Amino acid sequence: MKKVNVGIIGGGISGTALGYHLSLYDNAVVTLFEKGEIGCASTAKSAGTVCLFDDSLDNRYWDVRLYGFEAYLKMEREEKGSAGFDKTGTLVVATDEEVESVIKTGIALAHAAGYSGEYITDKKRIKEILPAIETDSILGAGYTQDDGYFDGTMISNTYAKKMRKNGAQIYTNTKVTEINVCGGRASGLKSSDGKEYSFDYIVDCTGPWSKYTGELVGLDVPIWHTKAQAFFLSPPGKKLDYTFPVLKYPGFYALRSGDNVWVTKSHLSMDLSNPMHAGHWDPDKIPAMGGTDDYFIDFLLEQLESLVPGTC
Repeated sequence: MKKVNVGIIGGGISGTALGYHLSLYDNAVVTLFEKGEIGCASTAKSAGTVCLFDDSLDNRYWDVRLYGFEAYLKMEREEKGSAGFDKTGTLVVATDEEVESVIKTGIALAHAAGYSGEYITDKKRIKEILPAIETDSILGAGYTQDDGYFDGTMISNTYAKKMRKNGAQIYTNTKVTEINVCGGRASGLKSSDGKEYSFDYIVDCTGPWSKYTGELVGLDVPIWHTKAQAFFLSPPGKKLDYTFPVLKYPGFYALRSGDNVWVTKSHLSMDLSNPMHAGHWDPDKIPAMGGTDDYFIDFLLEQLESLVPGTC
C-alpha cells in the first residue's frame, strides 16, 4: 500500500482533529508542526460553546454542530476531563420573533437527536434557571439541560495524544518558515530548526495566521483576525448558589468560569468594517490579557445592566 505523506501546519483544535482522523488510516504518514504549544493560541481563547442550539449559527449547519458535540462527549466518556466538558445547560434568549423561530427550530433538531430542549415563555420558569436575568423585555427562551461547553486546549492535547499513539509525528515550538512550491503545488517545507521535509500534501490549519501562511506560497488568503474582547465578572458579595448556564443573547454571550462569569460580545453584533469594533489584527501582536477597549466595556455593561442585572 502506497504511503501518503501529509504535513499539517498548526496545532490548535483544527490541526490536531485533522491529524488524529488522518492517523486512523494505515497509508497516511502524518506530521504536524506547531510554532508554540498544542492548543495554546486562538484555540485557548475559544469559549468552547459547541452548543446543541443557539442563535449565532444557521441551523443548516446542525449536523456539524451535533458531530462536534457528540465527538467531544465521547472523548469525555473515554477519559474524564479530556474535553473539559462543563454541563451547565444552555439558555438562548428570544428578543424578537425572528430569533424565536430560530430557537424553536434548534429545539426541534435537538429533540430529533435524542436530547432535551424546551421553549419557555413562563417568565418565572426562566428565572428559576437564571435568577439574575431580567425577563420583561424578552419573548421567551430556549433551554436544554444537556448542554454546556468544552475546553479547546484539553481537546487539542487529547487529539495530539491519540495522534502520537497512532504513529503521527508532532513538532512543537517549531515554526514553518518556508513552503516549497513545485509545479504549482506545495511539495515540502522548512522549519525554524533548519530541517526540510517533503510531503504529498500540506494542510494549513493555522486559523487567523492563514493570511501569513498563504504569503509563503504567494496566496492572498481572505482571512483576518478580529479582536473578540472578553472579560470576567465576579458575582457581587458571594458565590452563585445556582449553576450559571451558557447564556446567549444576539448581542453577547456568557458562561460560567469557575466562580466567575465570562462575558464577550457576539459576532452578530460586530461591525467588521469598523476597526474599533473588530479590526484586522496580527494575532501575534494581540496580548493575552489587557488591552480592553472602552467601547467594549461600555457596550457590555449597558447590555448586562438592562438584561442580566444580577451579574453587575
